[in-house]
Amino acid sequence: MTGAASVFALVVVLILANPPNAHALLFGGGMRDGLFGLAMVALAPLIIVVQIGLGMVLAHRFASVAALREPWLLWLSGSGLLSLIGVAIAVASLINPWVCGSVLILGVAYAVASGACTDALKRLIAWTRLEDVASSKPAFAAVRFGIVAALVLIGLRAATGELNDTDVVQFYWGWLNEVRHLGGIHLSPALPLVQDFTAGRGNGAYLLLAGIAPGLVSHVVSAAYCTMFAVVLRAFVLRIAADASPPLRPRLLLAAEVVCLASLWMIPGSVAFGKYHLQYAAWALGFLLACLQIASEDVPAARTWRLMLLPVAVAIPVGLAQFEAFIALVVIVAVATAPHRWLATRRLLPLLVVGCASAALSLLANWLFLGIPDLNPFPLFERFIAEQRFGLWTSRLQQYYINYIGGGVLTLNAGNGVGKLRELRSLASDVRADLIPIILGFAGPAVAAIIASVPVRQRFWRQALFLMLGAVLGYGLYRISLLVTFTDLALSATFNRVVLYAMAAVAYLLAVRSLSVAGSRPFLHGLLGYWLICAAFILVFHSGSMDRLMRHADVVGVALVLVALVSLVGRLAAFAFPIRTAGEIWGFRLRASAAVPILLAVGIAFSARAAISTAAVDPPRHLLAGTLGLQGRAVGLTNPMAKFERCDEIARSVPADTRVLFLNAYTAMAYCNNAVLLPRTVIVTPHASEFARDLATSAFADADTVEQTMRRLHIDYFVVLKGDFEFWASGLSAPFRPGELERRFDLLSETPSFYVLTWRGGGRAIPAEALAAIAERRRFGIQQSGFMAQHEFVSQWRAMANLGADRPKYQLGARLDFSSSGWSALYADHGWYAAEPHGTWTVGPVAVLKLPLARPAPGPLRVTMEVMPFLIPQLPSRTVRVKQGAVDVATWAFQLGEGYQAKTIDLPAGAGMDPQGIVLTFEIENSVSQYALGLNTDWRPLGIAVRSLKIEAVVLN
Repeated sequence: MTGAASVFALVVVLILANPPNAHALLFGGGMRDGLFGLAMVALAPLIIVVQIGLGMVLAHRFASVAALREPWLLWLSGSGLLSLIGVAIAVASLINPWVCGSVLILGVAYAVASGACTDALKRLIAWTRLEDVASSKPAFAAVRFGIVAALVLIGLRAATGELNDTDVVQFYWGWLNEVRHLGGIHLSPALPLVQDFTAGRGNGAYLLLAGIAPGLVSHVVSAAYCTMFAVVLRAFVLRIAADASPPLRPRLLLAAEVVCLASLWMIPGSVAFGKYHLQYAAWALGFLLACLQIASEDVPAARTWRLMLLPVAVAIPVGLAQFEAFIALVVIVAVATAPHRWLATRRLLPLLVVGCASAALSLLANWLFLGIPDLNPFPLFERFIAEQRFGLWTSRLQQYYINYIGGGVLTLNAGNGVGKLRELRSLASDVRADLIPIILGFAGPAVAAIIASVPVRQRFWRQALFLMLGAVLGYGLYRISLLVTFTDLALSATFNRVVLYAMAAVAYLLAVRSLSVAGSRPFLHGLLGYWLICAAFILVFHSGSMDRLMRHADVVGVALVLVALVSLVGRLAAFAFPIRTAGEIWGFRLRASAAVPILLAVGIAFSARAAISTAAVDPPRHLLAGTLGLQGRAVGLTNPMAKFERCDEIARSVPADTRVLFLNAYTAMAYCNNAVLLPRTVIVTPHASEFARDLATSAFADADTVEQTMRRLHIDYFVVLKGDFEFWASGLSAPFRPGELERRFDLLSETPSFYVLTWRGGGRAIPAEALAAIAERRRFGIQQSGFMAQHEFVSQWRAMANLGADRPKYQLGARLDFSSSGWSALYADHGWYAAEPHGTWTVGPVAVLKLPLARPAPGPLRVTMEVMPFLIPQLPSRTVRVKQGAVDVATWAFQLGEGYQAKTIDLPAGAGMDPQGIVLTFEIENSVSQYALGLNTDWRPLGIAVRSLKIEAVVLN
């Protein structure tokens, strides 16, 4: 048995270590590609086997009998140890097929020889045969069939890679390929992937497997952690069931299976599959479950559980030091829910100390290597920068720029004139709008419970009824969920979410009172505490990355719902409801088994929603065909940006040993950054190159300086993706402005997708239609493209401008157009929204314009603006004060009904001599949004709309 397993692992390693070439992998397919796909599928269970085997090593070392009874603990502990092994190998620069493949093969051999896998296999066989089920076997069989189907789909996704996700392709695939190329995690000055390094340098399982297979292997590792999360969450519910009363225990066992089903369908769809998030989700949940167990066990068992948890306590902060803050809250929850808090504190404190020490060591190692403890959050760690080391990889300006444009979502607060009462009214109005679907969502399970409680003599027909009710109700709940239309506006407000979370927590605690006995209470409350921690992190840190990192909280929420439903139905089953018919009174009693179809329905509803949305992005037929080599992995991708063939266009358009800089396509060209279809350093990546290190002179400076810097960096070719408006730092810099573009550059070639530019004299003159197309897309990116971060409108250009990038000089007497066809955003600073066809609105109480002048103007100046106030019956008048510096230069009063009108500002002599140019600040009275007034969902606190501006010198008589 051991020899066969070792040979199998060896074959898998040999296939993965010799992958097909990139073109075959992405476009061609074939037998070799099919073997590679099947080997990727097989790699996921091999990883799990090795992790369990390493857990068995620790169990034998610590004489942990309790761990041997809990396979999930062996798995959890072994995964932490494997990650630390991977980090050690990466630090030693030994990432290669020989070392990493040997670790995998030896791990598989030990796991089989030690009997760890034999025991796990026996349990799995018993699970598939339903040997652990005494009642409701058809329901268990249906759920477990769904679990197997989900695992198959996860295997297919692991084999093909989530190529529809731009982050996976740009960062994970490129980073792990670079790790494989370098043999470790010591950054190369030629391609300093510093942003990827800080996130991926401590995730040892990913690093280890990068030595065996190409960068797509991240999906295989994530598949193992996805399965681990589902198993740990199932174990959580099973632990609650262990102390439940006999009538409720079978239903809780089914709830554990259903939540496992929902996890395996929901997590790959809601969390970007292939990223590190699943690893931390599985570790954190398992860490909490183990901590709760430690707080509840006797002294010897608690000690061995704690020793088994040590590798995870170290691996978590080594992988992501900041995540130790989350783990600290997990420990607090475990202590707070423990029956003996002081005893729990003494038992769990060593784990917290070890974790904090590991986090400090991780940050110190980062500081010694990078010159900064970490890049996230940059404002916190900026004070510790060691300039000489830090300057090898990036620059302060580059990090300011990344943090500026990496903004989050719209958040409303009282400072925008939105009070808490208004927030609650918006939530209440959403509830009223969705009242019918909400009522149907509650009525469906109630009706199903009543039908399931009707006596049916034959057991077969009763089980068939449960399955049918579960399927019909599950599909109905799925369809109802599509009708619920809570607006993002209402749910993005922190106060509203706090209210919803508080209501849900209270409802859960009331529902599970019958389950809350001494043995299960810590686990019931601990699961709720974990969900609330995730919710708090999402609310406090308004960022997309945090939202993704905590997205597994949705599945934990499903677990809470299922446990609450079992408890609620069990409590209702204890009461008889009198029914009067034909003068007689009948006592109707719900059966405890009525929970079965409801549990099935909830599992089906959540799983179906996740499965259908996932299938729309990654159709199963394409996943199967890609895995078997019937087609390339790039065939059938649904993301419109997922066009690997563009990389071939670039390769055919420029010399092989050159460097290419993208001027736009900030997101779309992720598929060619560090891609395997091009040499490593052909594409100058936005955040990881000497271009980024020299951002002050390579993008933010004047046109001549930028050109000199790019020539010094040997960047001689520039690519513009047709029809794309996502111009970023380089494309928005001074040499690429209208007038400068045609003076400094030639057209080297035009492909179906690109304009390829080079320095003047290296090609032919850029055609007029190409110049017009580039200018128009660039204008759109500057004038209209952007998003709201907090209460400020942010775009690529505004980020650059606010960080001191060179602005075009304003010529006195020129009319500056503030409509979507103008260039006013070049001078807009804070407080301006995106340009619209009629003009640009100010947003908030203050708006600033900065206009550097082409030539100093010593005399007095007159500013003429076409403006229109935002006035409504609830806001019939408005006053705007205009300042130049700290001096008031004009006061405008507006009344309801006024439209666009000309307003003038007289500036004194010397105002045009300031090196910064003309800086005008508009202070708008009564800055309040229509949303805050309760009129509609327009959250923008509009002030005045500006259509045009002109500054002229005043001629004195």
